[in-house]
Amino acid sequence: MADSSSSSDDGLTDGESEDVKSDLFDRIFEVRSTGSFATFGIVDSFVHPGISVDPIGTVRLPLSEEDAHALVQASYKAPFGNGTETVVDECVRKTCQIDAGKIHFLNDRWQSCLDRTVEHVARELGVADGANVRVEFYKMLLYKKGAMFKAHKEYIIYKFYK
Repeated sequence: MADSSSSSDDGLTDGESEDVKSDLFDRIFEVRSTGSFATFGIVDSFVHPGISVDPIGTVRLPLSEEDAHALVQASYKAPFGNGTETVVDECVRKTCQIDAGKIHFLNDRWQSCLDRTVEHVARELGVADGANVRVEFYKMLLYKKGAMFKAHKEYIIYKFYK
């Protein structure tokens, strides 16, 4: 049996640590939400984005074999975060990527389609009105047949996190 006066790594005694855990557990069950933890929907009128990739040019949809090969040629092996390092290891992640700066959306209506989708998702998830919810294009990942990304924990670090 643990001595309730012994101290843990967080500076709390075992008894205090159990009290904190119990209190946190109680508070979590008091949370009330108007939204869901996930959502889905059907887009009534899909807007073709008009994708253009430097240096390829316009990418046709549905994707042709010719355009798929061109995309692979314009890409590079996708790295991943491993602790504090960014590494390429095809035993963990076997895919290619193209940076967002090389990808352009030519259809002027594409942004309004995304805006409507973000509004719908925020509403379904119960996000408060006026919250700063936005979509940011980060990169295009290309998964060929046999490509993969092994199960892992994702730690997203935003450069301009506010």
